[in-house]
Amino acid sequence: MKAIIIAIGNELTSGQTIDSNSGYLSVRLGERGIAAEEHLTVADDRQQIAAAIVRAASSAELVLVTGGIGPTADDQTRFGLADAMGSELQENEKCLQEMEKFFAARQIQMHPSNRVQAMIPIGAEPLDNLLGTAAGIFARIGQADIFVMPGVPAEMREMFASQVTPRLPSSDSAICYRIVHTFGAGESNIGAELGELMDRSRNPLVGTTAASGHVSVRITACGKTADQAEKLANQTVQQISDRLGEIVFGEGEQTLATVVGGLLLGKGQTLATAESCTGGMISAMLTDAPGASDYYLGGAVTYANSIKREMLGVDVDLLEKFGAVSEQV
Repeated sequence: MKAIIIAIGNELTSGQTIDSNSGYLSVRLGERGIAAEEHLTVADDRQQIAAAIVRAASSAELVLVTGGIGPTADDQTRFGLADAMGSELQENEKCLQEMEKFFAARQIQMHPSNRVQAMIPIGAEPLDNLLGTAAGIFARIGQADIFVMPGVPAEMREMFASQVTPRLPSSDSAICYRIVHTFGAGESNIGAELGELMDRSRNPLVGTTAASGHVSVRITACGKTADQAEKLANQTVQQISDRLGEIVFGEGEQTLATVVGGLLLGKGQTLATAESCTGGMISAMLTDAPGASDYYLGGAVTYANSIKREMLGVDVDLLEKFGAVSEQV
């Protein structure tokens, strides 16, 4: 089964907000053997939203839409969906009642503009929102199931779990994702070492991503069952580790800082740092890891030469002869 995910909002297309919903949904779909083939980001524009939904519904069996169902004038998703369906909006009495209960329970006067959140296209169904005021929407266009959810991540995740997931068809396949992190070699070198493992016709698929000084190797394994997909992924992870050797430092959510912290704890060792050009970056990375106080004592940021001499006892002759940015200093 193929899926397309559409994230709606000017804040997304302008870059002011990073879309985290699409990535979350792709992972959840993959767990059910549904491949997200495309992520679309669309502005708060009724015509653009309608066009995006129509195009997605013509090429995928499942379309997930997030954002744009709030109470303000820039929230255009429900209007775009109605246009895509060739339908009109109609106030849903049940949605309105649930919204009134939501505000009453919090002793807040409901603004008249909130009534638009009870407007559902004729021929569509509302989806309960247990955490907010905006009801989701389920509709069909051709052979595609369309699910519209809030853009607020907490509301979207709850609605996907309780309202969308039970409606998804069972799949005869499963997808398993794994990530292997490396440090100390460039992306091109890693690609050369992995060789045929990166063949685009292969299962599992292997790709690389470079970011923040390290390169991550991504594995996407497809199988008839979750166990089979996981087995294929694990085999490829082992092959990657065998080929890349000591530059592999972790997997999944592990970071260089958490791995270093684990090694220090395992050896019963502590660490202190003295930095200059990095301006405290190393200490910031180390203390980003939970529990860093168990092994990291502290650090000094000695930017000026005078502070290098006074705090760290760096030899004046070395500073004068070789300069602050030198192996000797």
